[in-house]
Amino acid sequence: MSFVPWLRKMDFRPVHLDASFLIKALTSRSDLVKLHNLAESERPIRMSSVAWYEFSRGPRTPNQLAVARSFLLGDGIVPFDELLAEAAAELFRALGSPRRRSADIAIAVTAISQGAALVTLNPADFQDIPGLALEP
Repeated sequence: MSFVPWLRKMDFRPVHLDASFLIKALTSRSDLVKLHNLAESERPIRMSSVAWYEFSRGPRTPNQLAVARSFLLGDGIVPFDELLAEAAAELFRALGSPRRRSADIAIAVTAISQGAALVTLNPADFQDIPGLALEP
């Protein structure tokens, strides 16, 4: 691999979007550019079904939902299943049962399970979650 040193600098990890980022990307040019750059990087873009719920509950127009969904191809919305629920519950208890953060914990556990970095506008809400990579 030494003959292609630039390859070591490339990040191939999938990214998971937090609802806060996706909401802002639909209204802010700079965040939309970041989303387009992520899509062009060919890194898989996914989102926890919990974050998709937070985003979808709106108010969103059908066009906003369609544009957002277009970045989450194929299996882009990751189901919050029984195993993830158990892992999130364990982390919830380990963090002192912070009820206002229950959705954030579920979103974080989903990203961790996929080996993904989380893109969020609220990094302080996630910084104490062990094993979670935050995308700058």
